[in-house]
Amino acid sequence: MNFHDQIQLVPVYLAAHLQLTLLSLTLGILISLPLGLLAVRIAPLEKLILSLAGIIQTIPSLALLAVIVPLLAGLKLPSIGFLPALIGLTLYSLLPILRNTVTGLRGVDPACIEAALGVGMDSRQKLFKVELPLAMPVIVAGIRTAAVWTVGMATLSTPIGAPSLGNFIFTGLQTRNYASVITGSAVAAALALAIDGLIRLVEHGLQERKRRELVPATAIGVILVGLALWPLLSRS
Repeated sequence: MNFHDQIQLVPVYLAAHLQLTLLSLTLGILISLPLGLLAVRIAPLEKLILSLAGIIQTIPSLALLAVIVPLLAGLKLPSIGFLPALIGLTLYSLLPILRNTVTGLRGVDPACIEAALGVGMDSRQKLFKVELPLAMPVIVAGIRTAAVWTVGMATLSTPIGAPSLGNFIFTGLQTRNYASVITGSAVAAALALAIDGLIRLVEHGLQERKRRELVPATAIGVILVGLALWPLLSRS
């Protein structure tokens, strides 16, 4: 595969990589935030939840995928391709978000909570108007970590049949085409930096209420989502 062919395949593999990354990160957030809140509210569950997430994180990525594939096959679900890669990446994204959610909520100043109760806030109002806003910088830091990890881990979805930027890397290693390896690695690194920067811009813009930061963040987000949906839109 020459350099010209690699460039032509970048949009295809980048779109597939983005689909895996964005969806698994979204699922990781939707799972981790409620679990983190539950861990803070019910103390005995905290150690159990964080330990389970930590155990998952210690399993080598290829070994985790090797476990997920036969499990899905046993359940008569698609065991090759997008689904096992999505499940594996979602599991890997849990720990940093979970841990930072617990740390952020536990780090809220008790005086702020007492003040919220003093002005008559109920538990729901206290959570959404006091606890989560104060804990958000720590939670977002966990999301940024998970995003970078997920982009890197998504390259390992290639061996189980899910297209990604890992196609460049694995094909290049097998054929000793190091230009292909560099292409896949460079695009994956650029993607990780773009997503990390996007999350940072959104966080800072919301905290400081700076519209000039939210506008470029929105533009970057639209571009990334557009790239992820490009193969689906091109088929219609």
